[in-house]
Amino acid sequence: MYKLLIADDEAFERKTMRFILKKSFANLEIIEDAKTGDEAVQLSRKCKPHIIIMDIKMPEKNGLEAQKSIIKFLPNIKTIILTAYDNFSFAQSAIKLGVVDYILKPVKPDELKESLNKAIYLLNNEDTNLNSFSDSSHDRDSIHDALKFINKNFSENITLESVSEHVHLTSHYFSRYFKNSTGVNFIEYLTKLRIKEAKRLLVSTNKSISRISLDIGYVDSAYFSKVFMKYEGVSPHKYRLNEKRHPLDLEMP
Repeated sequence: MYKLLIADDEAFERKTMRFILKKSFANLEIIEDAKTGDEAVQLSRKCKPHIIIMDIKMPEKNGLEAQKSIIKFLPNIKTIILTAYDNFSFAQSAIKLGVVDYILKPVKPDELKESLNKAIYLLNNEDTNLNSFSDSSHDRDSIHDALKFINKNFSENITLESVSEHVHLTSHYFSRYFKNSTGVNFIEYLTKLRIKEAKRLLVSTNKSISRISLDIGYVDSAYFSKVFMKYEGVSPHKYRLNEKRHPLDLEMP
């Protein structure tokens, strides 16, 4: 059983996440909640969780400062960052601190469960799949460099080949190592990143769908809409209407 710590200064958010996780993950033990960044560090040192769900904006230390402290004594911790729309770019810097995923607030049950499944996948495979590879510091640095490159350039026409070339690995090796390091393949990671940015732009700007499509790396807006529908279950237009009408809705499972 894996131990999980929730760190968020909003009591309603903590309560909601507990409700979702207890209902969906029998293999998780949710330990005490942290209300501040300092408390997250103290509880992590005391309880040694395997997974942390941590808000970026918290009193005392913010989420990334807390993560920086925690990885000094829990280097393999799987942290999921929660971020508001205006903190999207800030969240990208979390990659170099070992954050495995981030979720836009308000938290949606499906996104929370998807991120937890990813963290659990990484924990389950940490001692098996990765042993099949040369897990040298160079390779780990290459993955971190690749993630930073993807996060910075996802709106461009980047490919598996261009990213693997950027980090000086063969595309075949990079593809396999990327999947084992992140829990998803390159295309899946890139697509989810683009969809998250699309969701941010749909809610926080008045840009047209075609403009947003271009901004996140899709030349064909019809194809973008198809991909968005696949991941979100609604069209970009309907997503925008729903979020602006009910921006604080939480869909309980």
